Amino acid sequence: MFRALVAVLIAGLFMSAPSRALAQDPVMEVVKKMKEVFEPVRPSTRTVDLTMTAGGETIRWVAREAMKQFPDGKRMVMVMLEPTEVKGNAYLIWEPKDKLSAVWTYMPVLRRVRELAGVDAYEHFLGTDFTYADLGFVRLHPQYRLLGEEDHGGKQTYKIEESVPKERAYYSRVITWVSKDSMLPVQRDYYDAAGTLWKTELLEEETIDGVPTPIRMQMKDLQAKSNTELRVRDVRYDVEVPDALFDPVKLSTAASSPVWQSSLAQATHSQ
Repeated sequence: MFRALVAVLIAGLFMSAPSRALAQDPVMEVVKKMKEVFEPVRPSTRTVDLTMTAGGETIRWVAREAMKQFPDGKRMVMVMLEPTEVKGNAYLIWEPKDKLSAVWTYMPVLRRVRELAGVDAYEHFLGTDFTYADLGFVRLHPQYRLLGEEDHGGKQTYKIEESVPKERAYYSRVITWVSKDSMLPVQRDYYDAAGTLWKTELLEEETIDGVPTPIRMQMKDLQAKSNTELRVRDVRYDVEVPDALFDPVKLSTAASSPVWQSSLAQATHSQ
């Protein structure tokens, strides 16, 4: 009985060790803070302008986006407004606590909601250089490493390496420079399975309603020689966003939600 009790206690210590190490690891404190700033809990809406350039051709899209914190995790929904051929398309990303993010898409042409699981989450969003996962939430896991602190483009930053977990092994690793001032990422470098630099993402920020907010993200595919720019405007925090907007079953009606008109009118009035 005594030996069995000791074995249980030792097993308990080993089982709890990773979570304690995660909480005490300095790099995880940086990543957690970056996640808090990058994904504020205050409900918000914004307009998203997407521009992709490849092979001398430029394509543009316009969308509306909302984010909200739920008891079971964060949710983000995006609906396409322009051009006409993608109008009504809707995308929902949900980050349940302690689980992998789930992604749902709705396309009026197909008239059905589709869930993207596993590697499907790395499908390219509208064929751009961003994948659905790139546009999703920062995931907390123990495979981060602080490479140091350095000046990056005139900003003092933390340089962090993320070895991507096997369940997300679309990239082999990601290097992120995090601003010490705002705790927002300044640049991310994505490496392919062979360890070669594949994509570089550059980010710019602006303080809106007291919140450091990424207003421009540019993803450059160095191998395909293409790039996609994502800009946000009409950003509103602390807006009333109905829970039903974030229901995967109701994605077919997301584009017609009155929240887009009301939040846009508020943003225009405040300017």
